[in-house]
Amino acid sequence: MIAKKMVKFVEGSSVTRAMFEEGKKMAVEFGAENVYDFSLGNP
Repeated sequence: MIAKKMVKFVEGSSVTRAMFEEGKKMAVEFGAENVYDFSLGNP
């Protein structure tokens, strides 16, 4: 089962890439030390 609001992300472009890019934006906005990177590597 998947959350309904996530369906559009999964159907379209890479949700992993989108989350990676959002994390980079948040690191700039809030500081890298305040954003935890859960990725296993470069998507």
